[in-house]
Amino acid sequence: MKLLSIIFISLLSFNIYSQQTNSQFLVTGSVYDAETHTPLQFVTITLQHITTNEIIGSITNKKGTFEFYVPEGKYNCIVESLSFKPFKINLIDVCQDYEVGIIELNQNFEELDEVEIVAKYKLVDYKFSKKVYHASKDISNVGGNAITVLENTPTIRIGEEGSITIRGASAQVLVDGKPYGGVKSNADILSLIPASSIKNIEILARSAKYDADGGGEIINIILKKGMNEGYNGTIDIHGGIPDNDGINTFLNYKSEKVNLYSTASFNHNVKLKDTKINQTFLDNNDQATGNFDEEIEEYRQKNSFLFSLGSDFKIDDKNTITASLLFSNSNKNYNSEFLMNDYQPIDHLIKTSNRDVKDHSDENYMETYINYTTKFNTKGHQLSFDINYNKSHAENETNIFDTEIFPSDTKDNKRYGKDEFVQNYFFQIDYTYPFKNNAKLELGHKTNIREYQNKFIASDYNPFSQLLNPIVGYSNKIDYNENIYSFYADYSKQSNNISFSLSLRTEITQTEITEDFENKEYNNNYTDFFPNALISYNFTNGNSISASFNRYIDRPEIYQLNPFNSFTNERFIRSGNPYLNPYYTNYFMIEYNHEMEKIFLNAAAFYSNSTDTFLNILEKTDKQTEDGFDIYHSYPVNNGNLNYTGIDLSLTYDPIKKIRLYGSITPFYSDLSDTFENQYDYANFIWYGRASIFYKMNNTLRFKVDYAYTSPTKTALTKIDKYQYTNFTASKDLFDNKATLTFKMSDVFHTRKAKYSSMEAESITHKDVEFRTRYLLTFTYRFNKASKRNANNRAKDIDKNIFEIKDKIE
Repeated sequence: MKLLSIIFISLLSFNIYSQQTNSQFLVTGSVYDAETHTPLQFVTITLQHITTNEIIGSITNKKGTFEFYVPEGKYNCIVESLSFKPFKINLIDVCQDYEVGIIELNQNFEELDEVEIVAKYKLVDYKFSKKVYHASKDISNVGGNAITVLENTPTIRIGEEGSITIRGASAQVLVDGKPYGGVKSNADILSLIPASSIKNIEILARSAKYDADGGGEIINIILKKGMNEGYNGTIDIHGGIPDNDGINTFLNYKSEKVNLYSTASFNHNVKLKDTKINQTFLDNNDQATGNFDEEIEEYRQKNSFLFSLGSDFKIDDKNTITASLLFSNSNKNYNSEFLMNDYQPIDHLIKTSNRDVKDHSDENYMETYINYTTKFNTKGHQLSFDINYNKSHAENETNIFDTEIFPSDTKDNKRYGKDEFVQNYFFQIDYTYPFKNNAKLELGHKTNIREYQNKFIASDYNPFSQLLNPIVGYSNKIDYNENIYSFYADYSKQSNNISFSLSLRTEITQTEITEDFENKEYNNNYTDFFPNALISYNFTNGNSISASFNRYIDRPEIYQLNPFNSFTNERFIRSGNPYLNPYYTNYFMIEYNHEMEKIFLNAAAFYSNSTDTFLNILEKTDKQTEDGFDIYHSYPVNNGNLNYTGIDLSLTYDPIKKIRLYGSITPFYSDLSDTFENQYDYANFIWYGRASIFYKMNNTLRFKVDYAYTSPTKTALTKIDKYQYTNFTASKDLFDNKATLTFKMSDVFHTRKAKYSSMEAESITHKDVEFRTRYLLTFTYRFNKASKRNANNRAKDIDKNIFEIKDKIE
């Protein structure tokens, strides 16, 4: 009887299924992230009959695919997922099995801003070929600038002198995919960009599409660009101790054809730093011949103004023009007071003197950019042109006033003046041709033209004539021209499981240096090839593993090429080397991402090998100071092989909805070998880590604590002690979530101190640097922005649709 029942039910089910398939048709398709081309899960697909308004739907699986049966008829289709812009297809005529094809959704980060940050939302996303840090979601960035944001970005480190590195290697920094402030964006220029205008930080796997200069990975700062129609924007006002005062605005207007966006900011910033230096001079038998003590109080004040205006103009569905204009101005006043005690045991004499250094700079930067993109009939088939011009002008004057207090009363005055002008021209063309099965070929060309001019004048005060006379050998003018012509090809293919990219870049470089002092000209022309490879495998459970290789180049900076002398202090003269060549690095990395319900793990292993790196060597000259000390000359050469081997681990843990814990650690081994007579060789184990805890007390009050640590480091000549600090941030939403008040305390426990020691030039030097604790209060107001309650309701509606569709399927 039981067997008969089973047969009956089976036949009945088959009959029903046959009736359904006779009267209904199968609708299939897949949904991908338009930016990363990775499949999206839990995306809602809804078909609404145009006459009966009947709604039938489904959701995508882990592979991003969907399939469901619908009756014959005409439908409107909408594809939607939280944090993505809805995708609509009007008038689908279902009269047979219907293949929708691949649908790509564009992310909508402005909509994400309206959703309360909960533990389920990841601050960092790991995607094919890049890591994305959602900077606008992190309350630690409020009131800061681009450097503040980079400091908070996992994997990135900012050195005390402004160096930007990833896993020990220098990093190339782009803003919206292009250089900012010249060929290489440095920390001083990037500090002009307010944090409130930054949406994301991308850490990109190197590809032939990008310049081959600097770093195994690329940092790309993505600025905000509104996606919602109408007016919207933010304004923030901040003040701090020491002075960190300013106002930043972001405005956006979007219509069907035009998207206008603008950022304006004015900031006044003061940094205070105390430094103590002790230097002991040695003879050939390592016996002390003198002692020198310095106490330095530094006051660094900077006023900056930035204005940018950009627009996207949609000519039609296939043609778009993007244009932007940016202008920035800053003036800096650095004042330092030195108290110096110089002990000479031979004469049993202590000289006490004061030195006041007053440094003033005015800097201007202007950039214009235009892009034209045309799309062909096939999806993903497009051609684009980019033209970029920028120029910067900086004037600097440094006055040094020396006063000997004991045993005599003498005065000395020196003045250094610098006038620097740089302009860059960029032209780029990119072509993308898609193939079947989600493969594509990208081809392109880029021309970089750089023109640099620097005038430097060093003067010494003559007490008799009471005039400043030029110092012979320390005044000069230099012109530097650099042309780089690049060509690239990149073939990539992405599927549900395996994705890969193979690319090759060729760069033809021509450089010319002309300096007036010796009336010499230096030329260097070379052609290089840079291969890149990336392969990634996605497991069925959503985890992934990838491996990459790339080759890149580090070109010398202009100051490293400039042959004329400049003072470091009385005992050290520094100059560049016009014969300095670039050096090359091979970089390998394997990365693994593992996601569980409450834990996300990212692990990477990396290795890099650089040959003929830049090495600063020190040589004794035949000159001496007035006190009888030898004068040394420092200059760079190509020498030595530098290797980095290490791992990078990061973990995000959400124990409950209100708490997010994050930690990362990067231990690596560095060694420099094969230097001159091995006297600069070293081997060093370094690690740095970061930890944070985010706590949401309620829907409007949030707290975050950040901790950073760097282990002691050493080279053949120098040692740097451990370095650590803790920051605290609190954020409170006001006025129905239209405004936010944020308080930040940097270096809570006053541990941000740096200790250096070195043994070179027959002297032992100890240097202690201490930074002051900083306090910052920021008020942010958002207008034409939906309340969080409405945004949460929209999120609940989408979730509700998902569950309703699940019920129907089941």
